[in-house]
This record gives sequence, C-alpha cells and structure tokens, in this order.
Amino acid sequence: MNQAKHVKLNGSERAVMPGAQVARAADPDECVELTVKIRGKAAMPPLEGRPSDILTHAQLIEKYGAADADIQLVRKTLEQYGLDFVEANAGARSIQFCGPVSAIEKAFQVKLFHYTHEQGDYRGRAGAIHLPAELDGVVEGVFGLDTRRVVQRRGGHGHAARELTAATIARRPWFFPAELAALYDFPAGDGAGQCVGLLEFGGGYFPADLQAFCQTAKVGVPKVTAVSVNHTATNRHDGAEGEVMLDVEVVAGVCPKADIAVYFSKFSEAGWVAAIDAAIHDQKNNPSVISISWGYAEDYAGAWTTAAINAVNQTLQQAAMLGKTVCVAAGDDGSSDAQTDGHAHVNFPATSPYVLAVGGTTVRKAAGNVTEVAWKDGSGVRPNGGSTGGGVSTRIPRPAWQHNVAVQSVNPGAMAGRVVPDIAADASANTGYWTVVDGQGEPSGGTSASSPLWAALIARINAKLPQGKAAGYLTPLLYANVAGGTMGSTCCKDITSGNNVTAAVGGYYAQAGYDAVTGWGAPNGNKLLAALTTMVAGAGGANT
Repeated sequence: MNQAKHVKLNGSERAVMPGAQVARAADPDECVELTVKIRGKAAMPPLEGRPSDILTHAQLIEKYGAADADIQLVRKTLEQYGLDFVEANAGARSIQFCGPVSAIEKAFQVKLFHYTHEQGDYRGRAGAIHLPAELDGVVEGVFGLDTRRVVQRRGGHGHAARELTAATIARRPWFFPAELAALYDFPAGDGAGQCVGLLEFGGGYFPADLQAFCQTAKVGVPKVTAVSVNHTATNRHDGAEGEVMLDVEVVAGVCPKADIAVYFSKFSEAGWVAAIDAAIHDQKNNPSVISISWGYAEDYAGAWTTAAINAVNQTLQQAAMLGKTVCVAAGDDGSSDAQTDGHAHVNFPATSPYVLAVGGTTVRKAAGNVTEVAWKDGSGVRPNGGSTGGGVSTRIPRPAWQHNVAVQSVNPGAMAGRVVPDIAADASANTGYWTVVDGQGEPSGGTSASSPLWAALIARINAKLPQGKAAGYLTPLLYANVAGGTMGSTCCKDITSGNNVTAAVGGYYAQAGYDAVTGWGAPNGNKLLAALTTMVAGAGGANT
C-alpha cells in the first residue's frame, strides 16, 4: 500500500486475538459503520481531584467540544475516499460515517479480514491505522473496523429457578435490594427526581420481568427507557438478559420512583465508545449516576487498543466535569480476571481514574447476626464460583489522590498503577439478590449487582443534597483526609477478612484500612450523605 500521503495513528495498533484464524478477506462491498473521534477546541485540563466548578453541557461543548472547522475537514477528506457522512456530535467529539470495505481500506491503509475464534467470529485487522496526512493531529481514534468482543459479562443469573413460598422466604440467605439498602443504612427515599443510567452490551429489557419482580419485592414499578445506540436491539434473548434485568431490578428495588435509562450497544470497542458517549451526553434522560456491569481485562492481548482506552477515559472525564457519578463493576473472577496466563489482571473501564470502581463482598445473616467478608465462592473463577476483582492496573498510572495507597502489584516488576476497587457491597450469588429473568425467579449476584446498588445509593443521596448539587465525581473524596481518617474509612464499613486470589502469581487480601479486594469497604449510606453534604454543598457539584 502507498503510505506516502498517510501517517500512523498512534495508539491504533491491533493484534490478532490469540487463537484466531483468518477465514477470508472482507468483501469489498461489505458496509462498515465508523465512529471517528477528533480533538476538541482545547485539551481538557488535568483532573487530579474533584473539579471545583461543574460545567453545563453547553459550557463543555463551548470549551472542549469539537470545532466546526475540524468536523468539516474530516468530513470532506473521508468523503473523497468514498465514505458517507452520517452525523456529528460536537460535545462527544465524534463523527459517524459508513462506507464499503474497499473505501475503508484505501482511507486508512488497512486490510480487513474475517476471523474465526472460540469466543465468536469477528471482522478485524492487524497493525496500525494510517490517516490521510491532512487529518494528522485532528483525528484521535477510528472505531468500527474491528468487531471483536471487548466485554465479559459479570456474574448474572444461572441458578435454578425456584418458587417463593412463606417457608423459603423465611429461610432464604439472599436479599431483596431494599433489604440491603436498609442493612447499609441508605438514606430514606425512593429516588424520585433522579435518573439512573445503565450500560448494556447484550440481552434485553423485558417489562413483564420487571413487573413480576416489583410485585414480589413489594415496590412500585419505575419508568424504564430502553435506548438503542447505533441501532442495537434492546430485546434480545441471548443469555445476557439476566445481566440486564439484574441491573434494572437492583435499581428498581431501591429507587422505585427514579427513572432508569438503559443504553444498549454493541460489544466491540466502537460499541463502548458509542455507549459511553450516548449516556454521558444524553440531555433528554440526563442520568446523574451511571452504572456499568461490563468490562474486559485491560491488558488482554488483542482486546483494548490504546486509542480506545484514551477515548473512553476522555468521555469519563467529561462525566466528572459534568458532575456525574459513574460506577463500574470490578470483576467477578478474582485477581486473574479470568485470564489463564498466571498473572494478575484488572478490568477496564473499572481502572479508569474517573469512575467509582465497585468490588464485592459476601453478606451472611444467621440468628439475627450479620457478617460480611470479601466475596469468594468456590474456586473464585466462573463458572465454578466467583470472586471480587481487584488489583493494580498495568495501563493506568496511579492517580495523585491515591498517593497514600501502599498496595503493590503481585506481578513481578509491575508499575505502580491505579488500584481498584474503591468500595464494595454484597455480590455473592449465594447470599445475593432476588431477580426475575425470563419469567423465572432466582437469586443472582456478582459485582454487576454491587455496582447498580451503589448507583442506587448515589441516586438517593443526590435526591437529599441541596437543589442543583450532586455527588458527582466523588472517588477522589474517598481518599481525602477528614476528621477521624479519610472519607472512605469514616463512611464505609471496613472489610478485613477474605481474599481474591485466583492467579498463579497470587492476589490480594482484605485487611484493616484500604485494600485491593474491597477498597474502603461496604457503604454506610447516611454517613456518606452527611460527609457529601458538608463537602459538596459548599463547592462544586451541580447536577446539570
């Protein structure tokens, strides 16, 4: 290929998924949908803590959105290669195109193939993307060429369906979400006036299941809006509906008067970029808190490109600057994160510095007593159990607000990266959450339950804060010194027992204070509300 008039797009390098085999070259006439991320009018400032001033969407677009001249330059250039412009979003700094493989390969100097793989066949490429020279420095990422799976579903359902009777309810080890809210001393309320966003990469939302759950849990049925991102189906029975309904029902059980917006997207890198953009920049539903129960090992060969991690992180930083809280499940396979190379791994986007990474615990009740330890069932790895994710990032540097965190990676010679999780809550499916999926009631769990539970807590807190204020980007605050310790240590129940060891090199152990298993611990909702009322009400935190 002639690359004389093209330049390499840094961070776009792709490797073939381990074990994948080429089936055939992509058909020249095959249609490809693309998302092109471009620079903003100005680079967003470093965010080393909670922003002092919260921006409105209009202010964000004005200061850091894409310039019209850049949008027009990218459009004109790529149309000359035969791509069709679809739409642009200045706030998200994204431009949508579609076009045939033949045009894509000329525009970006790549060769697309169809691959077979045990995790699912995909269209993909190897090597780097090269841009037309006039777009150098303007375009920061090109997504959609590759359709490989970049998500692992969390714990979800899978236990035998069962009928609820008076006897089983009396003896049950699991909880309705409202019972956990009471156990964790959530502020009183029902989430009225709040919107909780949920990101999904499979499955579907089914109103009949939610109605059956709410009837059993004796709560009202919230308003749920299913949002299709890039024409993704919102009603698939593909085995992932248990994940979707778990997310929805946990929030509904705690905040039955809140609105719930469920964003369905494809499971590729392009799907991630589009889904997070859609949720963060949705001014119609305007979620103040978002929960993500999906992710993938950040350093798995052939999964995340550097460009995709940068694009997702930039949008998550926008969320922080807009005063939104983003909760992300830390993983359900312990320190290995379901990887089999013997090393420890952590999940992205849980490792993003702009999110609240949520780990898991096991809550047991017996004879009126409640105990709580780090979550680890069976082998600690699905399908033979499960355990909370947690550890040290190999791709995200340790944020300034974690400078007092002494956790070191169990991987020899590893960098001192971002440590996760930040906090935790009940996650064991054995002592977890009652759900209704495909018409059947069953207990479920995973950090994909603890993440929406924390999101529901934030929604209740936001409803209690002074008008125009929100918890927002609270993660740095948890590590800040306050009277009696840190905000995390004073507003969370410390979990000091258990581990998440599933990797051959080892894992991490719960201990007094912060650790890489349950973070600062399980929530004390009213203490967190009181601390945020003091710290947020007098500073930034507008929910715009």
